[in-house]
Amino acid sequence: MFLIISITKKSYSTEKNNFLISTSHPMASKIGKEILNNGGNAMDAVVAVQMALNLLEPESSGIGGGAFLLYYNKNNSKLYFYDGRETAPANIKKEFFLDKEGNVLKFYDIAVGGLAIGVPGLVSLLDIAHKKHGSLNWSSLFVPSINLSKKGFKISDKLNKAITKDKFLYLFPESKDYFYQNNKPKKKEKIIKNANFLNTLNIISLKRSKGFYEGELAKDIVNSVKNSPIKNGYIELNDLKSYKAKQRNPLCGKYKKYKICSAAPPSAGGFSILQILGILEEFDLSKNKIKENIHLILEAAKFSYNDRYKYLGDPDFSSIKINKLLSKKYLKNISNEISKNKISDFTYNSQNETYIPTSTTHFSIIDKYGNIASITSSIENTFGSRIMTNGFLLNNQLSDFNFKIKNNLYKNNIIEPLKRPLSSMSPTIIFDENNNIRMVIGSPGGKSIIMYVVKTIIAVLDWEMSIEEAVNFPNFSIYKNKILIEKDNFDKDFKEYLLNLGHLVVEKELNSGLNGFEIKDKIIYGAADKRRNGLFIHN
Repeated sequence: MFLIISITKKSYSTEKNNFLISTSHPMASKIGKEILNNGGNAMDAVVAVQMALNLLEPESSGIGGGAFLLYYNKNNSKLYFYDGRETAPANIKKEFFLDKEGNVLKFYDIAVGGLAIGVPGLVSLLDIAHKKHGSLNWSSLFVPSINLSKKGFKISDKLNKAITKDKFLYLFPESKDYFYQNNKPKKKEKIIKNANFLNTLNIISLKRSKGFYEGELAKDIVNSVKNSPIKNGYIELNDLKSYKAKQRNPLCGKYKKYKICSAAPPSAGGFSILQILGILEEFDLSKNKIKENIHLILEAAKFSYNDRYKYLGDPDFSSIKINKLLSKKYLKNISNEISKNKISDFTYNSQNETYIPTSTTHFSIIDKYGNIASITSSIENTFGSRIMTNGFLLNNQLSDFNFKIKNNLYKNNIIEPLKRPLSSMSPTIIFDENNNIRMVIGSPGGKSIIMYVVKTIIAVLDWEMSIEEAVNFPNFSIYKNKILIEKDNFDKDFKEYLLNLGHLVVEKELNSGLNGFEIKDKIIYGAADKRRNGLFIHN
């Protein structure tokens, strides 16, 4: 097995029975460690950690949302991909998202309330994947979160800031009762308990996903959606009862000597990562040219994001020519349009794109058996729809659909009944030339997830950084043909360099939450993004 070295504890090392877990909350990492110490595998830890994050980081993910999971089974050396993306209700119509003049409603007019709530997929994904890969009893994986619900936990600084900043949460009774006290946001370090979620956990621990998609929980979800104080939604009991997460083929491709595997549609994550890396193969990305490399990455991303908007959507509703769009010939033609010395004439028409901070989480796990999980889960916006039922928040994922075709873009992501909206979630596993695991990574960040993951991959594989250095390297992204660079993390010279090449540059807080690890010479190195409250932990 692997030797694990903690970068933050120079003296620590161990040579056998190793595992590592990296999440966005220290307590969630410790709960994962507890499961792994008790003989559980990576899949068991995924279930326990995700339930804990529903409590500890409710603004980011939970059972009222969805997820994508990439799982590596060491025994058969096979990679599995699970799609737990939300679906549009059967009674949905695109006209619900347009005003009287036929214009698309503004983001928060869609996102807040019942209208944008999709049928949640996370519980189904966890159930299906655990039946396939789990080793411990399902109900035992809920014990840590059941205890956490009873005993309570401290509100983190991140959660407190999210509550304080939000303008809509107090409009919904159960959310207000839980997150506020005397009409003010509950303070950092305050101990909170979640009795409603305790009941929810007990039901799902006994009845598995059936306890969520049928029965009292399902009825309460439907009532909450259809009777929202703001914009009623359209989920019916049959939408929940008929929902199933799907096992699909992961999307894999070559980058130099490595095999990169990530999420397939309905996520654009893997597609965009492979496209960007494929375009960049034509260039020298050596570590002594990082400044120049960032320009090239940003240029490649413009072309890739345009293809995303032009072609991608739910593969069950559209025939997408992925192989053609990832072919060497196609990507080489794009690279020929990119100059090292100036921006290209190409612009991508993304005027419907709205920059809205999203709330998502990613965690990565390797167990002592060599099994690996890379999972990104989300309720979309911070606090999702803001509607809380039975102690958990419901998503606003229908806002990830498009509602009108514009400039020949978005046609495959137009909302339809039972369709899954396009995502950017990018749980990623990378193999070396001998098919050994080289790196595992993922992040929250909305459409910028792709850029955060690409940055980290190139920083490790090309710039020869450690994964910790790569994760914490300054972020950069694109938005409406503008370049976003992480505020206060790049010097003025770099900004001037981009401006001189012709880029439109905006400084912004780009809060990734990259969690993962790399393996070099059978040594595992972990990393947790300093921008969040993350922690990687090992035995």
